[in-house]
Amino acid sequence: MKKTVTNRICNGDFQKACEHEDFPQYWLPIGGNCASRWNFMQESQGRVGVEIINSASVKAGIIQTNDSTIEVSGKRHWLVKVVFQCREPALQVFLYLYPILANGDILLPRMFCFNSGSNTQEMVQFRKLINIEPEIEGLRLETGIMGQGQLALYKLVAHPLIPKRFRRMINKPISPPIEHIQSIGEILKPIQLATPIPLNIPVNVQAKVHGDIRNLTSQRDKVQIYGSKQVPLATTSTGRAQVEISGHGFQESIEEVSVGQVICYSTIRDVSALSRYSFAIYNMGPELVYVQAQLSPDGFHWLNIGKRKNVEPEAIIMVAPEVFLRYARLSFEALGLTSLRVWVQAQN
Repeated sequence: MKKTVTNRICNGDFQKACEHEDFPQYWLPIGGNCASRWNFMQESQGRVGVEIINSASVKAGIIQTNDSTIEVSGKRHWLVKVVFQCREPALQVFLYLYPILANGDILLPRMFCFNSGSNTQEMVQFRKLINIEPEIEGLRLETGIMGQGQLALYKLVAHPLIPKRFRRMINKPISPPIEHIQSIGEILKPIQLATPIPLNIPVNVQAKVHGDIRNLTSQRDKVQIYGSKQVPLATTSTGRAQVEISGHGFQESIEEVSVGQVICYSTIRDVSALSRYSFAIYNMGPELVYVQAQLSPDGFHWLNIGKRKNVEPEAIIMVAPEVFLRYARLSFEALGLTSLRVWVQAQN
């Protein structure tokens, strides 16, 4: 009889708590840039999941919330599995495991990267056996795509293994043993090559070279420097280079957030490649909203930046953090249910 294994990951199949939720329960988006998107999928076959569309060169993925980490509970041997599908061939998918100590400290993650392969029509499973040290009390999982591309995540599974089963899975041969070793010996036999064939072809070269070598002067001579498109470098009449300064690049994203008495957050943004960015918040509902800017060095630990601002009904305000950390977001709280529209506009 096959034993049923319980998944220790909260909402490992990415269900939404209710239809009005923007994201699956117990999960948060992380990384990417202002143009990256996270979409909830509900396919005709009954499968649900999260689709990540990343246009940035930095990683983009999903991460467990602080209150949904895996309790290790002294179990040392674990099996972690990711079920996904890449919309493009040969994409780099990652899995990060953040160990958590008893005092709440988070250690450096265990990082695993794997290639999706060339088949974009079928779901792929990545399985990893891990050992957990005795001092580790919990794990926090993050997974996603390392760079540009589209990734669909369907399931994350983690469950403990008894030591006997763990050893049996480790010692299981990955590939069948090699047979017919003598055939390799045949290949390695030296091959006799034909000796070079001499060609007795007479060669007679005659040339006449005339060079006019003289001293170069600024009044009579000039030098042109060409770029990759064979266009000479432009200069003024006095010989100074003419330089054209290109303008700033512009990025923009818009999201709508439902706010109530429970604190909620905007999408986490990786602002490390942006020279300047600002948030604009428009209150579309009837209730007063409190807005607080937050920055983080790692996407987990957050600092409140500046004073909390009020957004009156049908009013718009701007939030522009003056200090820098890699990740940025906004927190919202209201006395009653209301809706916000949030713009993020940036120059790079």
